[in-house]
Amino acid sequence: MFIGGCAGSTTCGVKIFRIQILYLFILNQLKKIIYPKGIFVIKYDQGSVDDKFIASIISFIYFYFVIFFILAALLSLTGLDFITAISGAATSISNVGPGLGPIIGPNGDFSSLPNISKWILTVGMILGRLELFAILVLFLPSFWRN
Repeated sequence: MFIGGCAGSTTCGVKIFRIQILYLFILNQLKKIIYPKGIFVIKYDQGSVDDKFIASIISFIYFYFVIFFILAALLSLTGLDFITAISGAATSISNVGPGLGPIIGPNGDFSSLPNISKWILTVGMILGRLELFAILVLFLPSFWRN
């Protein structure tokens, strides 16, 4: 549920290119541990990747999972069982459709959930659909001043 489509697609979730660059970053960090005096450049699609771009990818993935855990915690506080809360949070932030379990699984639907749970899932769907940074930028005063 967490892995979305390729770059440029309208799918939600962590795009595949972000996972690829995160993988390259981890490999680069391991090389730096093994060879502390070495200089290693991360290359993606025959071009070097700068540190700001890598930082934005890492922060996106971090915020994605933080929001996922917040959504799951809020859903569990509304009285949903563990599987429904976790899969509901994942399906809402990734906008993938059905969740897991007997309530919101492939044979169920979201109609039997409490209204507060539906509102939490709606917020998760908006956050996932519009990409997290687009929503977070709205709340940054420096964005509005310039």
